[in-house]
Amino acid sequence: MKKFMALLMIAMMILGMLAGCAAPAEESSTDAPAESAGKVGLIVSTLNNPFFVDLKEGAQAEAKALGLELIVLDSQNDPAKELANMEDLLTQEVNVILINPTDSDAVGNAIKMANGKEVPVITLDRGANAGEVVTHIASDNISGGIMAGEYIAEMLGGAGKVVELEGIAGTSAARDRGQGFNTAMDATSIEVVARQVADFDRTKGLAVMENILQAQPEINAVFAHNDEMALGALTAVESAGRDIIIVGFDATADAVKAVEAGNMAATVAQQPDKIGSLGVKAAKDVLDGTTVEPFIPVDLKLISDDASMMGSATEETMMGDGEKVGLIVSTLNNPFFVTLKEGAEAKAAELNLDLIVLDSQNDPAKELANMEDLLTQDVSIILINPTDSDAVVNAIKMANKKDVPVLTLDRGANAGEIATHIASDNVAGGVMAGEFVAEMLGGSGKVVELEGIAGTSAARDRGAGFNKALEGKDIEVVARQVADFDRTKGLSVMENIIQAQPEIDAVFAHNDEMALGALKAVQAAGLDIKIVGFDATDDAVKAVQEGELAATVAQQPDMIGSLGVESALKVLHGEAVEAYVPVDLMLVK
Repeated sequence: MKKFMALLMIAMMILGMLAGCAAPAEESSTDAPAESAGKVGLIVSTLNNPFFVDLKEGAQAEAKALGLELIVLDSQNDPAKELANMEDLLTQEVNVILINPTDSDAVGNAIKMANGKEVPVITLDRGANAGEVVTHIASDNISGGIMAGEYIAEMLGGAGKVVELEGIAGTSAARDRGQGFNTAMDATSIEVVARQVADFDRTKGLAVMENILQAQPEINAVFAHNDEMALGALTAVESAGRDIIIVGFDATADAVKAVEAGNMAATVAQQPDKIGSLGVKAAKDVLDGTTVEPFIPVDLKLISDDASMMGSATEETMMGDGEKVGLIVSTLNNPFFVTLKEGAEAKAAELNLDLIVLDSQNDPAKELANMEDLLTQDVSIILINPTDSDAVVNAIKMANKKDVPVLTLDRGANAGEIATHIASDNVAGGVMAGEFVAEMLGGSGKVVELEGIAGTSAARDRGAGFNKALEGKDIEVVARQVADFDRTKGLSVMENIIQAQPEIDAVFAHNDEMALGALKAVQAAGLDIKIVGFDATDDAVKAVQEGELAATVAQQPDMIGSLGVESALKVLHGEAVEAYVPVDLMLVK
């Protein structure tokens, strides 16, 4: 027994020594579920930048949720290391590769290596100038550059001297952000007095900015292609004791903190975690044989120090003082408008506004009575989601006569004076739906269009966009009928169309309620018809996930309501608002 125990201890010691001698994987990590649904590789340009760390973490979270094994490798901003990482992943026989390039030109060789092995490649954040990729997932960096440039132009009143700190030469992010920024500058009297590369690096941003400060006696603002360079520039500016506006790009935690502290003026917010997450989702679609769009955009927004934009404005002026705000909703018998209402209510509570909500029950006469009711209650401003773009005019003119400002939400008005209109671009959404239907049908087939309430801008614009997308295609709209944005009517109208039309390949409904009604009719008839809706309500998204609906165009009704209340407060405080405030759309499929 003693001899056995001694041999056992010696064996354990040997195993321990072997384990201790194993080389650690310094640059890679593997998240492998017990039963993997596929092996995905992720090559990141560098993990010495918080933006790409967030991207990696978003990918890891999504991979875990989808049951995928994710292998992460760090290229350390070295194209040679990137190529070696690609070779490593191919040796490990991954099924799909996500790559965030170090350089848009240099990455071509790595991508071609995967192409040679017939392993699909997806690019993240930065694009590739060569090689075949399934899709590219990124923010619209040109738009982000324009956003930053227009903000600086506004801060400087259209004139002044600025510096541009550029990212790594050859990367699509540096090229596109610079292009957008300079496009915005071209429309002003602002002079770019220095433009230098700082490689997306904080230390280099500091050093480059120190040199520029010595050479340039007058600088009013700095735009850096990322937050790391912006934060480096900030250190240089503070050390020099100069007052210079600094705008970055990425909205990393450090940059947002600097904006909130009033040290940086703004940063363009990307969503790196979402880029990573969408990358893994796209990889899963590829593994499942599902078609993916060639470009998947990720939304941007500007995070700024509002106080700096308001000049001498105080915290009180950014809040309400219990002012009465009226909200007239076309109907609360539709989950989309319930969500819109809830978004408005949440924002009103946050801004200390008294929100009064009235339901028009899809009746223009009730809508007019609601307007009269709110005016009797002496509201300061009115938000209205029209039942009908023509019928609402009388209600709006009633408020105009009382000098009460009116804002329209989701649906527009064909007459009357309004302060602003807040809505999704319904034409673009219709085009999005039409292009998706055309892609599913291979450019030919027979489709049905279920229309919303006649006279509403939403029905008109979604229909216009959808039919525009079908132009030039061999697709015939065999039936086009109104179902009033209603699920029950969508069901009955679709039942009648199915009886009259022996061949239907797809249906586009102007909203999800009609789409879900049509789905019920199609299922009852035992037919295989692709259905696309609009709004991305909870029921519709669930139906898409279960494979019953093909897709739905996602609006953000809560954001429409929230932005409506925010805009109302601005109008009450005498601030200028844009004539049209767009809310982003995306296709959920």
